[in-house]
Parts: sequence; C-alpha cells; structure tokens
Amino acid sequence: VNGAVKAGKTTMAVYLARKIYRQHRFRWRVRCFFCKLFRQPTPEMPLLYSNIPLKIDGYTPLTKDLLLRKTRFAYRSVIYVCESSLVADSMLYGDQDINDNLLLLNKLIAHETHGGYIIYDTQSILDNHFAVKRCIGTYLYVHHTIKFLPFFLLSYVREMAFMGENSTSNISQEDFETGLKLVIIPKKVWKTFDCYCYSALTDDHPVEGAPVMPDTLKVKEVLTLRKEKHGKKT
Repeated sequence: VNGAVKAGKTTMAVYLARKIYRQHRFRWRVRCFFCKLFRQPTPEMPLLYSNIPLKIDGYTPLTKDLLLRKTRFAYRSVIYVCESSLVADSMLYGDQDINDNLLLLNKLIAHETHGGYIIYDTQSILDNHFAVKRCIGTYLYVHHTIKFLPFFLLSYVREMAFMGENSTSNISQEDFETGLKLVIIPKKVWKTFDCYCYSALTDDHPVEGAPVMPDTLKVKEVLTLRKEKHGKKT
C-alpha cells in the first residue's frame, strides 16, 4: 500500500491486514472443530505479526529473527510491516546474508506460512530493499481519504503496476482520477492502531521554537546538517 503523508495508507493497510486475519482465524476455528470431532491434532493458530502495536486479538510483535528466517511464522498468519523502507531500504545491500534471507522471505512467504500474507505500506516503493521490490507485481496507491463521516472512511485508491526496480505505471490508460475505486472502511479500525505511534521516539524531547516577526524576508543562512557553512560572509 502506497500513498503520500496522511493520505490514509496506514489505515488502508491495517484494514486489509485485519480483514484477512479475521478470515484466517475463522477458518482456523472451523478446522479446529472438525479436528476435534475426528480426534485429529489441532492446527496452529494463525497470528497477526506487526512492527507497530495493534490492538487486535492475535497480535504478535514482528522481530528481526522472523525477518531473517531464524524463527518461523505460525502457519496461515498475516504479517504487516508499517513504513517498510524503515525496516529495509534500498541502500541496505552490504550484508549478503540479509539480502538472501529477505529475498527468500518475500519470495516464499506464502509457501512458508502455508498460505499466509505479508502486507507492506510505504511512502515510496522505490526506496524499499530490492528483495521487496522484486516481489511486487501490483500495489494499491491511496490517492486520498475522506474522514468527515460519523462511522466510515471513504478511501479512494488506484491499482498500480510495478514495472521494475525504478518505474511504476497505471494499469489502465484512462485518466488517473477517473479510475479511482472507492473503499469503505469502518472508523473503528482507528481503535486498533495509533497513527502517530512513532511520535514516541521524540515525545520526550524538549520543544524548541517561539513565534517571531522577521526583520527581513531575506534568507541569511542555509539550514543544513553539512559541516561546511553556506551563508553571508562576515
């Protein structure tokens, strides 16, 4: 799932993960009933793995050992990775062991989980690790989401084709906005995650800044993290 900042991509991704996981849990309960009836071993309960906290029964934290295939996912589980390029970006290619295991994880996820799913959301698909990009055929681009309704969110999405590691394309030749599809999402999905969860990384930092009236509208100095300074000579 792809989209701009605050377009609703995380809401869409959590909604999809929750919906698919509920289907898997229902099927698991049915299988458990028949296994008990015929005195067969009970199948593994599918779990919902995520790198952000989810208030959903079955939520299990995603770990590095799972991503690197040192431990395995429960069968028929759903894996959700929020802001996937933070987990593994396009520059993470120096470690061949990481490269190989991420590639196998994405190529074989359905096999190794016996029919499980992995869902990514990201602001930029091109910034993801090549192991992720090589396994993408199509993806959902969230154009915008209408939130001013009492019980539902209206999310307008477009299915896009990923042509290669450095290009994307519409799967239709029609105008982009006329091809948007409407997805109706219950607002209660917001109760299952915190859309500002990463603020915990800086919530304890001191607040900087105070309103000022500038004495000039000219820029006297370039704000930069580089060591060399760019500004007016004194």
